[in-house]
Order: sequence, then C-alpha cells, then structure tokens
Amino acid sequence: MIFNWIYKRSNAQILVLLVSFFVVLLDIVPRVLQSIPALAPSQDSTRLGLSLFGSIITLSGLLIGFLLNQAQMNLREVQSLVSQEAGRINNLDRLLTRYGDPAVAVIRKELFEYMNSIVDDEWVNLERGQGSSKTHMLWRGISRKIMSLEPVTNRQIAMYTDIIKKSEEVAESREARIERSSIRLPGLFWIVILICIFSLLAINTLFLPSDSFFFGLKILPVTLGALISLLVITDQPFKGQSSVKPDAFYKIIESIKTRTE
Repeated sequence: MIFNWIYKRSNAQILVLLVSFFVVLLDIVPRVLQSIPALAPSQDSTRLGLSLFGSIITLSGLLIGFLLNQAQMNLREVQSLVSQEAGRINNLDRLLTRYGDPAVAVIRKELFEYMNSIVDDEWVNLERGQGSSKTHMLWRGISRKIMSLEPVTNRQIAMYTDIIKKSEEVAESREARIERSSIRLPGLFWIVILICIFSLLAINTLFLPSDSFFFGLKILPVTLGALISLLVITDQPFKGQSSVKPDAFYKIIESIKTRTE
C-alpha cells in the first residue's frame, strides 16, 4: 500500500506529518495558485466557492466518519480473534493436562513451543498478511500427535473427543488470524478521499484572502489532517505503534508454564 512506509513512524509523527501535509496542500498551495493571474480570486469566485464548499465538506466528513468507524470495527474484530485464539490454546492445554496419559507431555511441550513461535516468528509476518512456516510445521506435528493418541479409560475416551474439537478450533483460529491480518480499507475509498481533498484545494483557491470566511478555512487543514492520521493509524491492525499486540498469548504462555493439572 502507498502508506506502508508511514507505519514505521510513531503515532505522533504520523499526526504531525499529515497535518503539515494538509496545511501545505489546503492553505499554502491555494495562495500560490492565486498568484497566477488566470486563477486570481474575485467576488464571483468567492460566491461560487461558498456554494460548493458546504456540499464537499459534508461529503468528506461523512465519508471519513464512516471509514473511521469501519477501521475501528476491523481493529476490534482482530483483537477479539487474537484473544479467542489464545483462549482456545489455553483450553486445549488444560484438557491435555487432565487427560492422564504420559504421551501428552510431549504434546504439551510442543504446544508451548508453538505459542512461543506465534509471538516470536509469526507475529512479525502478520504485517505482510502472512504466517510462519515454522509455526505451521509445529502445529502440524502437534495435530498428528493428538490424532495418534489412543484413549483407554472411559475418562480418556470422553475427553479425547473434546481434545480433537479444541485442536480443530485452534487451527481455525490461526487461519482466521492470518486471513484477517491483511484486512484494510479498500483502495477505492482512499481514491474518493483524495478526490474530495483536491476538490477542497480547488475550492479554497476561489476565496478572496480578504473574505472573513477565508480565515475560517485555516482550521480545515488541521482538522482534516488529524482525522486522516487517525484513519491511517487504525487502518491496518498489525502495523504501526497502535497495532494489535500478542499480549493475550504472553499471558497464556505464563499459565502453561505453571500448569500442573
């Protein structure tokens, strides 16, 4: 995506960069354009600008508001998926602990390695919408060992079905997390935002500097820059300072370390 480079900056830096960009684009550039005789503003152009400004700013505000809401929903969905996945791994480990077969000790050890691989190997790949081959192979080994368990007692037979079910849920959660790691707002929306911004640039060129309304327009670049920066920050859940963190996995790793029954 065109904004990938910006996620290497902090949220404060993103805010300053975008606000500065919009101040230049919507305040300084129109003044430069007005110095061209053919684009010099007049009373008539100011009236035209006033008639167009309300519609464009309303459309822009509604669009940005809708996209901010969508980005927040996407972020919350990914956070929920991560918490759910960590909880499912915890439930699987709890069942294995209670299964009562020495063979599960190896499975639990590999499950612990699997969780560490998620946070150490796979998490960084989620920025690119990809999983980790190491993490995938670890899970394949765990899955095979679970399938090879041979329940003997009635207790084991009853628990084995639950263990198989929980292992399938863990696999589904990992697939969902990787799939949703590439979630972002469609490029078409960004194109529409750019159209609205350049429309405002053109409209700002129409206003006479002496017009009282013109001075109110100076607030517009700062407001738009702040809103767009918030949109960029929340657009991709696994990128940037505010990205989804593997805290839920760290908590479960600590629980598994100390679990004995």
